Amino acid sequence: LGGFAKGYAVDNGASILARHGIRHAVVGAGGDSRMLGDRCGRPWTVGIRDPRDEGEVVALLPLEDVAVSTSGDYERYFDEDGVRYHPIINPKTGDSARGVRSVTVIGPGATMTDGLDNAVFILGPEKGLALIDATPGYAAVVIDAERNVRFSKALQSR
Repeated sequence: LGGFAKGYAVDNGASILARHGIRHAVVGAGGDSRMLGDRCGRPWTVGIRDPRDEGEVVALLPLEDVAVSTSGDYERYFDEDGVRYHPIINPKTGDSARGVRSVTVIGPGATMTDGLDNAVFILGPEKGLALIDATPGYAAVVIDAERNVRFSKALQSR
């Protein structure tokens, strides 16, 4: 459930607010958020954190009425003999996924963005962005192991 449960909870929280007439709000849980509407006439601004420099932001995204989920190798981890171990596991190897440091997925619902961010992380930058590009309504920002910031086609056009 860890791959999408927080997103599901966020979507349910946003639905409750919407049913009560709330049109502008952000519901968040960890790396998962759902934005209702805009920020009273302006977009919500979401910062993509540099996964190796806690105080730095690598991108700012103006967003309205969407969900955003981020997975990274920088919140819960340990380093041993120069190798970082974190809880995003590649099922093929049984080891922490490598090749990506952070993935942020944007889409209409947090349940799906929460699941997709882990899938993209495990697939790696090329295959992961191909998955996002083939999924209508979704976009992503991937920071790879070399600290390159990559954007899905939907974000490149913006």
